[in-house]
Amino acid sequence: MASALACTSLHALVRWNEGKEQVHVNLGLSAAYDSNVFTAQGGEGDVIYTGSLSIDYQRRAGLIGVNGNIGFNVGRFDQFSDENFRNPSYSIELTKDSGRTTGALSVSAQRQSKADPDANLRTDSWVYNSQINFKYPVIERYSVTGGFGYGLRDYDDNSVLVDLATYSFSTDLFYIFTTERDLIAGYRLRINETSADTTFYDHAFTVGVSGKILSKLNGTVRFGYQFREAVGPNTSSQEGFTGSASTTWSLNGRATLTGQLSKDYSVTSTNISIDATSGSINAQYTFGPRLSAYADFGGGVNRFLGSAAAGREDTFMSWGAGIMYKYSEKLQLSAGYTNYTNWSTNPAADFSREGVNINVNSRL
Repeated sequence: MASALACTSLHALVRWNEGKEQVHVNLGLSAAYDSNVFTAQGGEGDVIYTGSLSIDYQRRAGLIGVNGNIGFNVGRFDQFSDENFRNPSYSIELTKDSGRTTGALSVSAQRQSKADPDANLRTDSWVYNSQINFKYPVIERYSVTGGFGYGLRDYDDNSVLVDLATYSFSTDLFYIFTTERDLIAGYRLRINETSADTTFYDHAFTVGVSGKILSKLNGTVRFGYQFREAVGPNTSSQEGFTGSASTTWSLNGRATLTGQLSKDYSVTSTNISIDATSGSINAQYTFGPRLSAYADFGGGVNRFLGSAAAGREDTFMSWGAGIMYKYSEKLQLSAGYTNYTNWSTNPAADFSREGVNINVNSRL
């Protein structure tokens, strides 16, 4: 929500080169109450104060566009002062939007402090990501897209948690079925390597549609079959259906509904393979040029796989609501409430969590 507020269009703080290069400064302050800061059964609550500062650089001149960001987040806990954090972030993206071949190259690094509902504790880590994507039109109706990626989550504490490196390659064939709808067929290879000497190879084959799904429903829906080959102690290979959907329904000029659905394999911070299924729906309503509100609902099931999982299965549900008020082009206010409940066969992971937050954001 805070990120959406920070994207309000306004004049940059600094502009030059006939407006083709500009710099924005983003400021944010928030106060929040979290009833279960460790996402564990019997976990205690606390009040958390956070502040953020970031600088955006944009360049739209020549063949290659540039988006850069440097940011810094500071968090202070009222009671659990050991969980205080100071987290920097860096990112840069190079884009090519013209010519026959288009694409983007992005690199980012970010330090994160957050609660982990799979490990049921708070974690501190560095997250590194790099990605290159391209699109090439083969003939009039066909185009090919592809991507290569690398990511690393490096935890400060490896006594319980394992670092995870992810390599990915994907390619899709798009066919223009109508002027409003594309058909998709694709393949994705993903390799997850952990610091505990386990490796997971995921092969996913999917088909789908992008664009107008129904008369007022737009988005992308794809489904298929996936194979996971596991190598290492206490692991097992898996296979099953996979899919994802992200759609938006514009009810009228003021109200929209956005739905998401996903089924995929993942790896937890404790080196356990997961078959994760989740879905959510978000409703947004605009009362006028200054005031808007939202409500959302979601849920899912996480099946922990392999002998180390001891048959654990989590079922979760979440819901929330909030309001957003744009005081001016440079100042936005927001407040929200969230509720999260996790039912687990592991008693330590059976918990509930509530949160209330107030945010002030400015973009100069």
